[in-house]
Amino acid sequence: MKRFFNLFSVCVLLLGLTGVANAYSIDYTYTASGNQFTSPYAATVETFDGNALLWTWTGSGNVVSGDLLNKYSAPGGIDGTNKDITKYMTVPEPTGANTGAMLVTNLGGSYNYLGLWWGSVDTYNTLTFYNGATEVASITGSSITKSADGNQTAPSSNLYVNFLYLPLFDSFKMASTNFAFEADNIAIARVPEPTTLLLFGLGLIGLAVARRKYKK
Repeated sequence: MKRFFNLFSVCVLLLGLTGVANAYSIDYTYTASGNQFTSPYAATVETFDGNALLWTWTGSGNVVSGDLLNKYSAPGGIDGTNKDITKYMTVPEPTGANTGAMLVTNLGGSYNYLGLWWGSVDTYNTLTFYNGATEVASITGSSITKSADGNQTAPSSNLYVNFLYLPLFDSFKMASTNFAFEADNIAIARVPEPTTLLLFGLGLIGLAVARRKYKK
């Protein structure tokens, strides 16, 4: 009976921890591709280097390369000096007003992970996620780094950001109230929730207990 009580206590504790899984988490791990940051997870990645974009982009933004003074700047690379030499997305449209957004739809499903190489992070950059017409999460540049100062080469404001265990989303929006929100190697995926892993662990515990009783 004591063993059962101990096992039951562990199960209750683990199930209690599943509430934590309802909140998204952020990490800054990445895979290196030359001087580029890209997603460390198995994901679909938009590099902006193909002849056509993977998803539908609507609004004020443009695929560019290089730098344009006071308009956009290529994301800083892994070495903290050399910058992204490939194409990337900048928001807002550099030939228009200094505020705007790009809504990204037709992702091909619902996801709970998004990663991006976020360049020269600014406080006025915002990433918002939607499930249908419902907003499910919104993140500003100031919430992912204390150095959201628009520095164009510093590692603290040019990094790969992974948003894990988001509420399911089927579209997202990049918005900025000034020049600019720059991003490359944007990745989406459906990753296992911590809740799922905990329940799997509980199942293994149950099987172990049953096997022990059978042996007796």
